[in-house]
Amino acid sequence: MVEIKDGGAQEIYFTKDMRNHHSSSVLVGDHLYGFSSSILTAMKFDTGEVAWRDRSVGKGSLVFADGRLYLFSEKGVVGLAEATPTGYVERGRFSIQAGNLETWTHPVVAGGRLYLRDQDTIYAYDVRQK
Repeated sequence: MVEIKDGGAQEIYFTKDMRNHHSSSVLVGDHLYGFSSSILTAMKFDTGEVAWRDRSVGKGSLVFADGRLYLFSEKGVVGLAEATPTGYVERGRFSIQAGNLETWTHPVVAGGRLYLRDQDTIYAYDVRQK
């Protein structure tokens, strides 16, 4: 983490506890959620202190929407989890029919639908809360 002020930059902290590969992390409240290699990690943003780690769906990508984390592994496993710093709470899981290659796309939530892409196939799921 770097603080920029008065035309200069100062390092606040450096950590190897959040090693994103092909995915970005998301900031929800004061915690950052992301895949550090293959481990889903929650980290306090302003200090870099790890709140929890979980193997979850495996190495993948995520997005925050509708108050939840939508997780998508490179092997086609999809998970829904709470964005809470108190611990990993999974609300659901399923797998798509993934091809032979790894899936490195990010899940997208728009208009009440979850969109997932695996190579040449796009899946759309209705995720509106009823």
